[in-house]
Amino acid sequence: MPPEHLIVFDEAQRAHDAERVAHVHGGAVALSEPDHLIEFCERIPEWCVLVALIGSGQAIHVGEEGGVPLWHKAVRRSPHAADWTIHGAPAFAEIFRDPRSATRWHPTLSLDTEIRFHLTPRVHQFVGGLLDGVAPGTLRGWADELHAGGHRFLVTRDLESARAYLRERYADARFARYGIVASSKDKWLPRHGVDNTFQTTKQLRVGPWYSADPSDSQSCCRLQTVATEFSSQGLELDCALLAWGSDLLWSGDAWSIRFAGTNRPPLKDPLTVRKNVYRVLLTRGRDGTVVFVPPDARMDGTYERLVAAGVRELRGSGG
Repeated sequence: MPPEHLIVFDEAQRAHDAERVAHVHGGAVALSEPDHLIEFCERIPEWCVLVALIGSGQAIHVGEEGGVPLWHKAVRRSPHAADWTIHGAPAFAEIFRDPRSATRWHPTLSLDTEIRFHLTPRVHQFVGGLLDGVAPGTLRGWADELHAGGHRFLVTRDLESARAYLRERYADARFARYGIVASSKDKWLPRHGVDNTFQTTKQLRVGPWYSADPSDSQSCCRLQTVATEFSSQGLELDCALLAWGSDLLWSGDAWSIRFAGTNRPPLKDPLTVRKNVYRVLLTRGRDGTVVFVPPDARMDGTYERLVAAGVRELRGSGG
C-alpha cells in the first residue's frame, strides 16, 4: 500500500501504453501506466490525489503516442470510476466526457504563461505553426514579432558561420550556454561535420555538457559534441545550434519522413513523433535558435520552407 496520499506524474501525456509497459517490464498484464497509477491510488485508504502534469507535443519515444486519452480510458475502466472527480483545464473536457466520473473544469489549471524564454511567450506558437503547416504569411508575422522582441530564429547552410555567430554573440557572457542539438534519427549529418551517431552521443555526459566551464572539453560551448532530443528534452540553453537532419524534410507542401528510417518496435504515428522531436529541438534556446541546414540539394526545400516562414538568414555577426 503506498504511504503517500498525493502522487504527481510529470509529463503525463507521455505515459506508456500497455504494449510498452509489457515490453519494458516483461509482464503479460496488458495495463498502461495510467491504469497502474489509478489502481495504485485506489489502494490508498480514505483519499488520494493524482496530479497529472500535461504538456503538448512532447511524445518522442515508442509507447508514448496514446497521450491524454490513456488517462480517460484508465478512469473509465476502473471499478471505482464513480468515486473519482476529475479536475482540469477546459481544453480536456471533450477527452474526459464520461458521466461515470464527476468533472470540474477550471481555466486557472491551464498553465499558459511562458516563463522558459527570456524575451517572448510566442516561441511555441511559432514552432507549432512551422511544424503543423501554417501558411507562411502567418508564420512571418509571428517570426517578425519574435525578432522585434529579441528572440532570434536564424538559418544558415554553413556550420562554421553558425559556430562563429554564437561565439561572438556570447563572447562577454561568461555563464551563457550554447551548444549543438540534433535528431538521433538523422543519418546525413556526420558527413557535414555534426557527429550525432549513436555510438558517439551515448557517451555524452549530460551534466558537464550543460554546466562545465566553457574551456572544458566536455562543455556544450565547445560546439563539438551533440545532444540529441533524449539528452535535451526538458533542459535549455541560452541559444541552440540545431543541425537539421534528414529525418524531417519539407517536400512540396508537407513534411516528409522518407529518410527517417524505421523504429524497432515500430511507432504508431511516426510523422507526429518526428515533428515532436523537432518541436523539442527548436525550443531549447531561451534567447533563440540558429538552424544549420546542410548544403545538400535534397534539403533545399527545407531551407526554403524555413526562410519562407520568416526564419532569417544568418548574415555576418548581427544575424
